[in-house]
Amino acid sequence: MKYLFFILFLITLGGFLLFYNFKYLPLEEKIIKISDENLLWQKEVVELKQKLAEYENKDKARLTYTFEFRELFWNEYSDTLNPAGEARLKSIIPSLKENNNKVAIVFYGEDLELPPNLKKKFPTPYHFGLNRALVVFNYLINMGFPKERLLIMNDCEKKNKKNVLAIQVLNY
Repeated sequence: MKYLFFILFLITLGGFLLFYNFKYLPLEEKIIKISDENLLWQKEVVELKQKLAEYENKDKARLTYTFEFRELFWNEYSDTLNPAGEARLKSIIPSLKENNNKVAIVFYGEDLELPPNLKKKFPTPYHFGLNRALVVFNYLINMGFPKERLLIMNDCEKKNKKNVLAIQVLNY
């Protein structure tokens, strides 16, 4: 009987050591691995959210100047800049040069009915709008704006904008 307490103690100690080595330690390692993996995935989610925000912002312009064609050109059917239009374009060049982002010249004007004399030169209103965008493009280049940063775009989906030219500073 005097050794019974000692034998029970050794059996309990052996059971504890078996449990600790074969059950507790492997579970602790799994918990540590899962925690590390969780942190890794959290970092990945943060990075993906940042990339998604950058991607979504690429489509949005930082700054937009919108002009009706009559503000820049002599009349609705002219493809020559008037002095007031030149002055307006000249006044926005410093703000366009502030960063190294691309600048898009976006034209809308497919709803314009061309007179017969312009139909000979331009087959469609799209071509006439493109020509006016090129006039603005060339004017900006002549005023010292870097050619490689300029884009000409047509936004066919915005049917509510008629005879409008927009200059947008893009996010890339």
